[in-house]
Amino acid sequence: MERREILAALHRAAPRIHCLTNPVTMQDVANILLACGGSAIMAQDPREAEEISALCHGTLLNTGVPDQEKWRSCILAGKKAGELGRPVVLGPVGAGSSRFRREGIHELLSQVKPSIIRCNQGEAYTLLHLHRGISGGVESGVTLDEESQMRLSAELAGAYGCTALVSGSKDAVSDGTRTELLGGGDGRIARITGGGCMLSALCALFAAAGVPAYEAAREAAKIWKESSDSAGKRVDAAGEGMGSFHRYLFDEADRICRGEETG
Repeated sequence: MERREILAALHRAAPRIHCLTNPVTMQDVANILLACGGSAIMAQDPREAEEISALCHGTLLNTGVPDQEKWRSCILAGKKAGELGRPVVLGPVGAGSSRFRREGIHELLSQVKPSIIRCNQGEAYTLLHLHRGISGGVESGVTLDEESQMRLSAELAGAYGCTALVSGSKDAVSDGTRTELLGGGDGRIARITGGGCMLSALCALFAAAGVPAYEAAREAAKIWKESSDSAGKRVDAAGEGMGSFHRYLFDEADRICRGEETG
């Protein structure tokens, strides 16, 4: 699908996303969805997780700051979305950081089939290790060359039968058959909290608009890189700092998702 078709689908659907995200990035995740043409419901309690997912066009499972109730809610919401044929995006935040997180992710993936996994390189290795029955975690600071990152994305997609978007200085997206490396962006995105969480939300937004998972993840990554690149140029032109970068990031994502050309 071309961008104009994807944006047209987004504007028609105005998707509502059930976001089981973490309190560190909750506000930015909600605001980026609103800026780009969707909306969020952030129901975290397991007593309403299924019901809220049934009301939404897609479900985002961000496993940052986990606890037992959060794992239970993610499983209930993810299973319900799957039963209804609606996309599920998994952001396995810090998956390799502790045994508690590895066990929670393993249990989640044994019951929920994600449409898209959006993660960094270390998290991708952790998920592959779990799939292969290897118990140890992986440091989040893993840095791969481009060929290795593309291979990692394809392996992750094949292991879980989904689309994988593995982020780094470049992003690798794969559905196990097609694999593409996406460059561009501005490195300052790594200096704000929640850049990856917001990208996962954009993946959910496009997938919930009826865009196939591979195209949804690829377009989300492209738009996010274009947004950060344009935000960085505005900051540099004005001699401003990271607070302005954060603000301009939303401005640029809004502009792109409204179909406006760069001025």
